[in-house]
Formats: sequence, C-alpha cells, structure tokens
Amino acid sequence: MKHNQKKQFIGFFAIVFLLTSCSSNEIGQSKDVNQETIYQEYRLAYNETEKEASLFAQFRFAGENGTTLELNNPAKLEYNGTVLKVDSNNFAGAFYNTAVPLKKLIGQHKIVFTDGEKRTYENSFTIDSFYIRAITDAISKSAPALIKFRAPALEGEDYIELNSEGTDSSFTVKFTAAEKEDYITIPVSELQRQKGNELVVVPTLYRKIKLQQQTKEGGEITTIQTLQPVKLKLLTEIL
Repeated sequence: MKHNQKKQFIGFFAIVFLLTSCSSNEIGQSKDVNQETIYQEYRLAYNETEKEASLFAQFRFAGENGTTLELNNPAKLEYNGTVLKVDSNNFAGAFYNTAVPLKKLIGQHKIVFTDGEKRTYENSFTIDSFYIRAITDAISKSAPALIKFRAPALEGEDYIELNSEGTDSSFTVKFTAAEKEDYITIPVSELQRQKGNELVVVPTLYRKIKLQQQTKEGGEITTIQTLQPVKLKLLTEIL
C-alpha cells in the first residue's frame, strides 16, 4: 500500500474507532438472525487533506452496539449501484467500505440494503459544500473572532467544530443547529491564551441523517466533512 493510501486508511479507521468504541466487535452471520432486527449504520467521511472520501457501512444485530453482521446471500449492500464486499478487523468487527472519488463527493449518494428475505431498503443522502470564508485580516485578541462559514442548514444533532492545532493552549468550539448565525465564535479567553502570532484551526461538519427506509431496529447515516487547516493571523498586542 502506498504511503498516502496507508495514511488515509489509518485516519479513516481512527474515526471509525472513536465512533464505535462502545460497540461490539464480534462477528455474526445475517442469515442467523431475524432480518427485522438488523440495524443499519452508514458513515461518509471526508478530509480535504486526503485524495478520497470513505464510505463505511455496518450491520448489527439488535441495535447500534450489537454484534456486527456479515451479509449472507441473498443479502447484500449496494452503494451507487456497486455491490460492496465485506471486510473485518479486530476493533471494528465486520464492515463494508469503499473509497469515494472527490469529483463524486458533492451531490447525491444512494445506498441499497437487501436483506436475507430479499426486502430492499433504499436510502439516499446529499453531501453539500462546506467551507470557511477567506480570512485576510489579522485578528485582535481583545474581541471574539467570528469565523464565517457556508454550510447546509443544520438540523437536530448536526454541528460544526473548530479544533485548534499545534498549540499548547488547545481548545474546541462547537456551533450547533440551535444557532442561526453564519459564523462560529472563538471567545476572547481562548485567543488571549495563545502565545504566538498565528493560530491554526481545523473545521469539521458533522451531520446525522434519518433513514428513509429501515427495518424495525432502525439505523442512521452520519456524514463527516473535515476541511483543510485554517491559519489565522493574531495581533501580538491586546488592543
């Protein structure tokens, strides 16, 4: 595996590990369970520092923390018309994943799950543009920094996070669906803790999308869009 590809998959599985750390990694067979007890979970993760996005899918018996399942024929998973093959590892159990070319990232994605009784569950979702507006002026440490962004309307549990990077005075700022502005606020208290004249933040958009078609056990779609690190110039003196 090439170095860049290896780096991408290490980063991808780090996200998967964080999101599944409380779940079972045991592997069962879908043919051995009631098909209505299969929980569907789909995640599309993208980081602008990488060349491709990653779609991760997992099926579990009896809930989001249940035993992971390998789909047995005629059960299958299709993503945008392509049947995906099962994979597994020690910390995630059984799963399905595929790379998504960047040119196909923005727009609609279609997932079709066929269960062991040949019932199909079709779910579509859209990835919209997300970016931080250009910041050219230096930021004063004496006032909150307003980081303007463009993103789809946030709903429910959706949120945007700004995480500082490369500083010994780290912080995280969250923007939720309850807020109606088009900017994320970095508090004065966090700015004044910074010792240098530059601050780097990494913006990430997290969205949860309801399934349109699901078994009685349910499921969810999660999308994660991480942008390139954003450099902010800081005025060295507090005005």
